[in-house]
Amino acid sequence: MLKLTSLIILITTFGLFSCSNDPINDLSTEESLVYITNRDTDADYKEYKTFSIVDSVLVVENNQSGTALTEIDKDLLVRIITNMKNLGYTYVAPSAKPDVGINAAWVTNTQLNVVSQPYYGSYWGGGYGYGYPSYYQYYETSESYWLISMVDFKNPNIADKTFNVIWDAQIRGSGIGSRQYIDQMVDSIFAQSKYLKNN
Repeated sequence: MLKLTSLIILITTFGLFSCSNDPINDLSTEESLVYITNRDTDADYKEYKTFSIVDSVLVVENNQSGTALTEIDKDLLVRIITNMKNLGYTYVAPSAKPDVGINAAWVTNTQLNVVSQPYYGSYWGGGYGYGYPSYYQYYETSESYWLISMVDFKNPNIADKTFNVIWDAQIRGSGIGSRQYIDQMVDSIFAQSKYLKNN
């Protein structure tokens, strides 16, 4: 009896899950946002006191790049400045030799994908099959995201004249191109990076 009851519960549960909608489709715009942060574990963030930020957003699409300063770009840069100040950093001009620099980029990767679709049939009499040559379907996918980086100007690499990225963040999901979510998105990446706190 116990086995029969367990089997009925298992079948009912499976049936309920198989009939349910895709849970990802039910997410709100805010729930779909994903924040990915990464840091240099060797960096001592307490040694950095001043920062500067780019005056426009780098726009990168596949192998091409340029800059933009739309309303959403301005909102993003202003909110980054606000968060950096709240963490205890002092905002200075690039000419004042800041300890760190903040870069912001809108990155889009577009790919053309190819799928082979073979076609097969069966012969009605003797069990033999026949096939036609494959045909190909082409479809394009595109993904965009925000990328914010903190560059260490205080400790340059003298040998190759480069600077290390000591923190970066990606913001992905639906709604990332909407101004209404900028404050939430920028606040979230900094809230997720408590180690940046300087005060």
